[in-house]
Amino acid sequence: MINSSAMWLRSASLIAILLCSQPVLAQDSSELTDPGLSPAAPAGSDNPFGEIIVTAQKRAQSLRDVPVSISAYSGDQLKKLGITNTTEITQQIPAMHINAWSPNVTIFNLRGISQNNFTDYLEAPVAVYTDNAYMGSINGISGQLFDIERVEVLRGPQGTLFGRNATGGVVHYLSHGATDRDLNGYVEGSYGRFEQRSLEGAIGGQIVEGWRARLSMRRALGGNYIKAKDTDAANGLVSSGQDVGGQNAFSLRATTQIDVTPDLMVELWYKYSRDHEVPTGAYSFENCVFEANGYCRVNSAGLTNGPGGVINGITGAKASPYDNFSGTAGHLNRRVHIGQANVTWKLGDVELTSITNYTTLKKDYLEDGDGLPIEVIVFGTTAKYDQISQELRLSGGSGPLKWQVGGYYLDMRTKGTMTTIGAPVIGNAIDLNGAANAPQVLERYSLISKNWSVFGQGEYQLTPELSLIAGLRYSKDSKSMDYISTLSDIGFPDQTLATDETFSSQRPGANRISHGDYAARVSLNYKPNRDTLIFASYNRGIKGGNWTLAPTVTADLFQHKPETLHSFELGAKLSTPDQKLRVNATLFHYIYEDYQAFAMIGGTPQVSNSDALATGAEVEITWQPVDHLNMMLGGSWETSKVKTVRAAGEQIGPELFPGAPDAQYCTNIGGAFRCVFPDATVKDAQFPNAPRFSLNYLVRYDFDVGAGTGAVQVDGAWYDKQFLEVTNAASSIQRAYNVTNMSLSWTDPSNRFDVSLWGKNVFGEQYRAYTLNLGILGTTSYYAPPASYGATVRVSL
Repeated sequence: MINSSAMWLRSASLIAILLCSQPVLAQDSSELTDPGLSPAAPAGSDNPFGEIIVTAQKRAQSLRDVPVSISAYSGDQLKKLGITNTTEITQQIPAMHINAWSPNVTIFNLRGISQNNFTDYLEAPVAVYTDNAYMGSINGISGQLFDIERVEVLRGPQGTLFGRNATGGVVHYLSHGATDRDLNGYVEGSYGRFEQRSLEGAIGGQIVEGWRARLSMRRALGGNYIKAKDTDAANGLVSSGQDVGGQNAFSLRATTQIDVTPDLMVELWYKYSRDHEVPTGAYSFENCVFEANGYCRVNSAGLTNGPGGVINGITGAKASPYDNFSGTAGHLNRRVHIGQANVTWKLGDVELTSITNYTTLKKDYLEDGDGLPIEVIVFGTTAKYDQISQELRLSGGSGPLKWQVGGYYLDMRTKGTMTTIGAPVIGNAIDLNGAANAPQVLERYSLISKNWSVFGQGEYQLTPELSLIAGLRYSKDSKSMDYISTLSDIGFPDQTLATDETFSSQRPGANRISHGDYAARVSLNYKPNRDTLIFASYNRGIKGGNWTLAPTVTADLFQHKPETLHSFELGAKLSTPDQKLRVNATLFHYIYEDYQAFAMIGGTPQVSNSDALATGAEVEITWQPVDHLNMMLGGSWETSKVKTVRAAGEQIGPELFPGAPDAQYCTNIGGAFRCVFPDATVKDAQFPNAPRFSLNYLVRYDFDVGAGTGAVQVDGAWYDKQFLEVTNAASSIQRAYNVTNMSLSWTDPSNRFDVSLWGKNVFGEQYRAYTLNLGILGTTSYYAPPASYGATVRVSL
């Protein structure tokens, strides 16, 4: 294990060396631009939340000129918001939510569109891009946010330009590239409650004429806000002794730009990130009303439906969501290497763009899945992921037409294991061996996924005020799955439960996918003047099919179908001539075909298809009522319906104490219980993480103090009641809550020194970041951090 203090000192030393280094030559950067990655447009001197330039349509445009529901923040704005993690952007993005537990897996949710599945081999319906390259693994989405140029969040299907798995939208992180000629950089340190501490820095500039470089890094430690607590030490019911909820992460990014000719620029990236022995994988146990057999009360679909909040799962007493009673210590180890080459070549009136990306990721994760000091569920995964992608794009314009065409290739390979110990696999042992001692199931898989696509989009100016955008993308998936699951139990020989070949023998082709489909976009845009844009659009989004890897599924359910989303939007972007008031609003209606719904079915994570509908709206307001006072308000409204979601049907669990009686839907079959539930489906469910209403807010006031500038800021978000799972069980309801953050900062007159005091979730709101309904075994949850506070100091060159 790497010594944390030593690593911290090495990080500090490296940044100090970087900031003391001098380039060969430094010149003025005023003439240098970064094609396709335009920086934030300058804001007014006291308006830190001014307009920015985005590339949502793969070309630089003012945000107010893009006929898409989009939110974007520059790096300076993110700094003022105190955002240092890729997942923290959600509070200031209307209709955006997050499902996350530890750094292991992060799932973004836009307008209720997500796939709250924790399995490593699936892709999400909200595509995540970093520096114009797609990240195909949900394991690689979470990470540290540092030295960032901007973040763009596009709501609604974006498949025409961004690919087949952008059904719900796109989250795009754009790092600070090697665009500057002048030497520049910074070093920043932060310390907060729960001993959370971080150190980051960057340096960049011109080395020689036509060659620029930039190096940045970040180290983050601590923050374990969930504390180990014993249940009954006298009787041996002790926790793992592990505090969880924090991080132990290091990230490095190096990039260079070379002007080969005045018209040809090559940009190279290398990125590395590491999470090392992160203490994680523990949950709260909640909403359980105990039956006579020791199990939790469930509804007729086999879903835990008790009230009561967090409890000690052994004693039944009330407990804090920040107590860890788990008996098994979890961990996360993850390494990611990314190499990327971007080429931009101007060929007269046409520009050629090439983006080549190679990503490799390794992960080892273990969790205590029950939230108890006894071993009921232990779950572990390993994954090795490799990705190669290549995009070629031509763009240009002549007269009233702007256009782009291109092709894309993606090759993803995932090899992994899943190990499940305890209650979820007792049924497997009983079915095969007639008894269960200490069963565990090891699942091994190898997924090869290849995709190619061709696309084109054009914008034609019909009149000076009216334009038409039309786009089309054809995408072809070719996938194969090799799978085997093996049961091991003390006193019995190992036995094979299922393989992809057994499923294919019952349903030919079950382990292969070859599917082509198209994404489309049509948008009519009316812009009578500089300050008004009204648009109406139709988008067809697509997401590929995949598999449910579990020995308990049938051949018909082993593979689930692709999903298709038809989106209709009406939007407006309005501003006053002085730009002190800007309003962006969008109304949308979704029609889903074969929506991929995730649920725990009989203790097994599974995906099934169903039709769905949703209608909603978002609004964003930026207002500067007087000098030095800036306000941002956002809100969303949504209603949704998923026609049918498969429920458990049946679940088998251990006999928790000798002679436990039958209770509710469960019958003692000798050493175990077999529970059969009358309702096989949940009908007319709501999307998960889709509250009826939400509101985000920010108020910032700048003022002169001493020789510098001070600022006080209040920001946060309020969310209406919502379901955290598509099964809509009572135990997965998250009540309405509000999270408020505050900060006080000061900047010296030279803008080289900043210091800020900050507080996050200052009123200590308790709310869940993740919930999983385990049926008779109860509900486990992971709570977001409580109130925290700290200080940050930044020194710039």
